[in-house]
Amino acid sequence: MNIYQLSGLDERERGFTRQVECTKEQEKYRVLLRYERLIIKEHSATDEASAIRNLITTLQEKGYTQLRSQLIFHEEVYLGSQELWVEYPDPECGDVQKPSMLKRLRQWLNWNKPSKPGSHSHDRC
Repeated sequence: MNIYQLSGLDERERGFTRQVECTKEQEKYRVLLRYERLIIKEHSATDEASAIRNLITTLQEKGYTQLRSQLIFHEEVYLGSQELWVEYPDPECGDVQKPSMLKRLRQWLNWNKPSKPGSHSHDRC
């Protein structure tokens, strides 16, 4: 398992830094991010970088911006800040729109509602 550090601004424009676990399972790369009540799992059949990119795209669709990642554990070796940060440019205005205030309010109000089991890969606790 490799561990990345991911940082940026969340949908409420608050700064955050969290660890992302990356594992290889049956020829697929899986990444897992836990942030507050949000749990996001993404996969890629090709490589670790693609799985991270899928995670970034999902976060950007939720209104996250200024995202960047850095490998901090390669298997069991702690790298600290030796590796360079990988910056992910924010989408252009037409690509992914930031959620409206009404949509953000609805998301916040629905935050405590239990999600339907097996509905999709973006689970909230």
